Amino acid sequence: MEIDAVAKNFQRKLSVYQSLDERFEIQKEMYRGQQYSQIYFIRLHKMRSLLYSLVEKWKPDVPVCTVLGLEEGKECIIVGTLYKHMKLKPSVLDEYSKERSVAPLVKSHNFMHPDDQLVLEDESGRVKLGGTFLAPSMFVTGLVVALHGKETSAGDFLVQDILEPGLPPQMQLPCGSGEDKYVVFVSGLSVGSNTSNPLQLQLLIDHITGHLGDEKEQSIASQIVRVVVAGNSVEITLGLLNGQALASKDQSRLSEPIKELDILLTQVVITLVIPKA
Repeated sequence: MEIDAVAKNFQRKLSVYQSLDERFEIQKEMYRGQQYSQIYFIRLHKMRSLLYSLVEKWKPDVPVCTVLGLEEGKECIIVGTLYKHMKLKPSVLDEYSKERSVAPLVKSHNFMHPDDQLVLEDESGRVKLGGTFLAPSMFVTGLVVALHGKETSAGDFLVQDILEPGLPPQMQLPCGSGEDKYVVFVSGLSVGSNTSNPLQLQLLIDHITGHLGDEKEQSIASQIVRVVVAGNSVEITLGLLNGQALASKDQSRLSEPIKELDILLTQVVITLVIPKA
């Protein structure tokens, strides 16, 4: 009669890190009504200096001017902040009208629309960007770029080329202890949706917690030191959140996915020991 070997117990590895979030905290700052204007101004000032140095090698024969200094038909380079005008962007007035209306308005799947337009602005003014070189769907508000083109008779800036500042130099991280440690990134759980499979979710939890597979897989699971839930964890049935008062049965449908997700995350948390720095 064979006797099964004694199961091997794996000790989960630990990972100590130092949080540097404090430098981003707002300390003793008073709201003065500027909203994000100061951030945009500083970003434009810093990035423009960098772009000016790159323009000298990019297109040395093309002059650089401001938005206010544009001349019709004259090729030049302008540096500024992109602003994307989005037709479907949420508005406070729209939200108010939804609450006041009897029938809920149809919600769009996302905020993208074929009529979205890009605008470039600096301290002197703003100009609408024309042509097919830049697709609005590929850009977001706040990017500082250099654009090569010319002003048209309609007052638009016909873009012919673009220069982006690129990414800053990356600091080389110090080498660790040499042992493998893993961070799990999870997204799209969609708990509460029709396509959500509780068995698949539980298999994921069992794998992270080391209750799945042979000794090799359990050894790998013991090297997981962090789990990052990156979004789209809960999916609420369309039509529940339409600005109207919820019935008792709808309130239950709204809270059940959150409760289910809470149970899943609790199973993960109790197996991840996070030491203090």
